[in-house]
Amino acid sequence: MKSRHSLIALLAVCVLASGCAKKLKPDNLPALSGNVSGTVAYRERIALPPDAKVIVSLEDVTRTGKSGSFIAQQTIRPTTQVPIPFNLRYIPAAIDRSHRYAVTASILDSQDGVIWTSEEATAISFHEPEKPVALLLQRALNPNALATPSANTGMAFKCADIEFIAKFSADKVQILLAGRTLILPHVVSASGARYSDGSNTFWNKGNDALLEINGVSYKGCKTDPLPAK
Repeated sequence: MKSRHSLIALLAVCVLASGCAKKLKPDNLPALSGNVSGTVAYRERIALPPDAKVIVSLEDVTRTGKSGSFIAQQTIRPTTQVPIPFNLRYIPAAIDRSHRYAVTASILDSQDGVIWTSEEATAISFHEPEKPVALLLQRALNPNALATPSANTGMAFKCADIEFIAKFSADKVQILLAGRTLILPHVVSASGARYSDGSNTFWNKGNDALLEINGVSYKGCKTDPLPAK
């Protein structure tokens, strides 16, 4: 009788363990739709400029303290006022459920100056059914200072561990380091100006910048424009 009770208890444990394991299987997670949808808005009662554009980005932000990897991006030419709907399309195979993801957005003027932008990235979970995301943007304190630097200008940057000069042209930037020069093509960014060749990235917004070289990130960089020659 005792052995029979032991067998029943063992079977019960196996059933429970099987049920728990089944719950933990990735197959039981919701299927990825390939879309992240939502709206972009701001608090101020100010009309959008007629030539404004909205850029919404989905990024992998797993690497703390380093620039995220873009998963998807959408540029919208709004025909109505806020809230502005968006629908980011991504490739489900590009999503690793063990990673962290977030959505950001910016509203730019005709000169690519940032008017409104995400103060913080909005986290996205792919472990539960996808829901619409409501992005509430903050007005840029000085939109003119956040515009992309004009072509053929140079800016000297000083970070905690490195100093360099960035020389901008129409579609790329030259990063002049001690004994080394990086040439990075311009890529679309939801906020500020971003240049990257896949291994090295330079990001700049006004007088602030970030430089990433082969996975090493230099943050807190500040600058003043170089004197004209």
